[in-house]
Amino acid sequence: SQNTTKERNLTVMPPTITQQRAIAFAPIPFAIISFFSSSYVIYYLICKERHKLKRLYHRLVLAMNFALLLLSFVSAWSPFAVPEGTPNFVGASGTINTCTAQGFISVMLTMTV
Repeated sequence: SQNTTKERNLTVMPPTITQQRAIAFAPIPFAIISFFSSSYVIYYLICKERHKLKRLYHRLVLAMNFALLLLSFVSAWSPFAVPEGTPNFVGASGTINTCTAQGFISVMLTMTV
């Protein structure tokens, strides 16, 4: 009688160097776009349409864009905050403290937005 449930030996292969680069650096262009978008909204509300800040809605939008501005910067910085020597991560050049600080700031700003 054959055993109908066969055990599978699942081994996970580490990502290739190309995949590691993609994982590490793909978010950076999007973070830069987000940074400039938030900068423009802040500029627009403060310099061009200051009268709109009388409404609560526009003040909230302004505050959220300040948080997004910082979050974009932290997101672009994140691959470099990973502790040096982390296996399977290209570009890791930080320390445990930089990783902890980046994670804390990311979580706090994400909750703000």
